Amino acid sequence: MYELIDVIISGVTNGSVYAMMAVGLSLVYGVTKVFNFAYGSLYTLGGYLAFTFFGCGFGYPLVILLTLVSLYLAGLLIERVIIRPLRRREDWEMLAMMVTLGLAIFLDNLYQVVYGPYVKSLPIMFSGNLQLAGFMLSIQDLVIFGIAVLVMGGFMIFLNTHRLGMAIEAVAQDMTGAQIVGIPKDRVFGFTFAISTVLAGFGGILLAPKYFITPFGGWDILVKAWVITALGGMGSVRGSLYAAFLLGIIEALIGWQFGLTWILFAWFAVLLGTLIVRPQGLFGTWG
Repeated sequence: MYELIDVIISGVTNGSVYAMMAVGLSLVYGVTKVFNFAYGSLYTLGGYLAFTFFGCGFGYPLVILLTLVSLYLAGLLIERVIIRPLRRREDWEMLAMMVTLGLAIFLDNLYQVVYGPYVKSLPIMFSGNLQLAGFMLSIQDLVIFGIAVLVMGGFMIFLNTHRLGMAIEAVAQDMTGAQIVGIPKDRVFGFTFAISTVLAGFGGILLAPKYFITPFGGWDILVKAWVITALGGMGSVRGSLYAAFLLGIIEALIGWQFGLTWILFAWFAVLLGTLIVRPQGLFGTWG
């Protein structure tokens, strides 16, 4: 029984980070209707940037701050230089997806050239365990869960209360109508891509102490983020949250009972079963 509870806690912890990253992917799709194939590579970028800043002798608080600022600027740069010029074309959504696929391949090979093919790791944030009601809980997992929940909670508050957040929702619901009432589409697109990059990279920082960093490791994360987004409903932030925690727990249980090789099989089985019954996912509209 105790082992089962530990497995579920681990699944909830991973699910919280998956939720944070899936929200970023869902956000971009909801606003632009473009699937960002470079999302996994941006996750990896967060881990490598943090590894670089640690190499400069900085501690965790400064490393996280510098990494998140760098990710935000990188997201703005990618959107401004690569994505925005494509929007002048009628078929820009499909072209943008192909470009992000090329960007992913470019970034992954760049990581291998700069950092080498071997795995990297980040220091553990907090070591030790906390005993609570007879259970031994990893302080590291509790911190990761707490950070992910705070980030998601703050972001949801931002979407529902801040003027720019409500503009993002308006563009996602009706881009033409949003433009008619004067919402600056370019600003919304740029901010959305930048904050999505931050969420992806922050996931890389949080998971790197547990799962390491490799040049091509982002593809597994991209697949998982896509499954979560599709299960929750393409473009639905709320759906991504529910789906991430559900699949995080399923991942932990399957890995515990059958081994890691069965995890993606189980994820896709849940996805296919859900889409057969409900093709639009758990929530088919913006959440």
